[in-house]
Amino acid sequence: MPKYKEENKFSSWLFTIAHNTAVDYLRKFNHKNSHFVDVEIENCGHLTNPFAELVAAETKEIISRYIEKLPLKQREVFLLRQNCGMTFREIAELTGEPLNTVLSHMNYALKKIRTVLRKNDEQ
Repeated sequence: MPKYKEENKFSSWLFTIAHNTAVDYLRKFNHKNSHFVDVEIENCGHLTNPFAELVAAETKEIISRYIEKLPLKQREVFLLRQNCGMTFREIAELTGEPLNTVLSHMNYALKKIRTVLRKNDEQ
């Protein structure tokens, strides 16, 4: 509660905490239990191209691992935007950062992720 800022929406703040906690749990669960991936595949139910699905899954894993390595601010902005669907203005309000700073964090995060994906494609 000490980090909550009254000028921000409580529901957004609480959702962010819940979301981050769930993502952290799933990451730990995924690393400990390999059958978690099987459950995800079973739930898809419509594998039209197994190779494309494999490439997509590997790409997602590479991105996920790299997102964990991003600096905290960049990771926070990226996840709030991509996973929570928040606007940049909402993220700025939530984090207390100026809008341009939030946009810069996202820009740097995307550049780093693209660089990693390019390197992976070259291998």
